[in-house]
Amino acid sequence: MGLISKNFRQPVNFFINRIFKKKITNSHEYWERRYANAGNSGTGSYGLFAEYKAGIVNEFVKNNNISTVVEFGCGDGNQLQYFEFPSYIGLDISSTAVQKCQQAFKNDPDKTFFAYSQAGQYNCSNNFAAELSLSLDVVYHLLEDDVFENYMYDLFRSATSFVIIYAWDVDGKKHLHVRHRKFSAWINENINGWNLKEVIHNTYLEGACDFFIYQKQANAGSDM
Repeated sequence: MGLISKNFRQPVNFFINRIFKKKITNSHEYWERRYANAGNSGTGSYGLFAEYKAGIVNEFVKNNNISTVVEFGCGDGNQLQYFEFPSYIGLDISSTAVQKCQQAFKNDPDKTFFAYSQAGQYNCSNNFAAELSLSLDVVYHLLEDDVFENYMYDLFRSATSFVIIYAWDVDGKKHLHVRHRKFSAWINENINGWNLKEVIHNTYLEGACDFFIYQKQANAGSDM
């Protein structure tokens, strides 16, 4: 990622190294420990990367008259500062991250935050339904197969019109807290009633992912 300064990389690497001194057994533990140790959401939620993602998503929300957004993986809330959404629900598996967001946006009634359980604690299609469901820099951090699958189902079940995924669409081996997946192939095989509306390829920012925008088919039911 050539556009990330060394001064920014060093504190991020420090937090990662500090966390991995203790064995990480699952993705939830990694992120909870990272935020609890004063870590942040990473380079993708700051600076040029945050501005780039916000430009794409804000334009899509405006052009499609979207009034409600739910994000699966809100992180520390820094990326949210760049978004322009009428109504927003942020979910994260880290309770520490959720608390940070609640504190940071406590005076904004249009934003609410909840701890997200990937073990089926919530019925996302009922409790967190929104016109647009967002997943930004999350898919490649889901290490376990069952966690990945539950997350993807929830992502689509909660959306009434659109789903936007920002990630690398490639398969790869697990390395520390990253595991790349060919998520578009999984969606084609497991998610019914949705079409891939558009892929926005990154040609602007070195190291940035592509956007995959899915649209719900007319008269599509809730079954996956």
